[in-house]
Amino acid sequence: MIGHITYLSDASMSAKFGRRLQDADQRGFRLDVEYQVESYLRHQGQAFVERFDGNAYLYITRAMDYYDASDHGRGDLVRAVAKAQCAWMAVSFTSDWLYPPSGSREFVRALVQNRQPVSYFNIDSPYGHDAFLLETERLSGLVAHFLETVQAKGPGHGA
Repeated sequence: MIGHITYLSDASMSAKFGRRLQDADQRGFRLDVEYQVESYLRHQGQAFVERFDGNAYLYITRAMDYYDASDHGRGDLVRAVAKAQCAWMAVSFTSDWLYPPSGSREFVRALVQNRQPVSYFNIDSPYGHDAFLLETERLSGLVAHFLETVQAKGPGHGA
């Protein structure tokens, strides 16, 4: 349930649930589900454990914690991307807490310092990390345009 919160933005959660009660007109000061958001998170948490092994989640989380792209350049991200031989497209979402735009911008700066062809888009979205699942029309249009442009220019050129 706690993990699920990181996939949604504060604005998205507020718009979806606010402080609305689940099945009452006033708070009962009990430990059972009182708010709609609690019911939603409990449902999502239960659905998650029924379809996903908790130990696998721990390993995936650990792998995410350990991964650092700069390791490929002995701690220097600019050095790590220096040998790249492709056009790059980086996309971030303004409300994503899991992969914030600042990380994408840092990666793009390293590519630019190496004169690598790169396009960067920061999509304004209230959906948090789930934006990549919900903003499909906007994201698909950007990807299609990028691929068409790169194909038209040939290998090694950016969009």
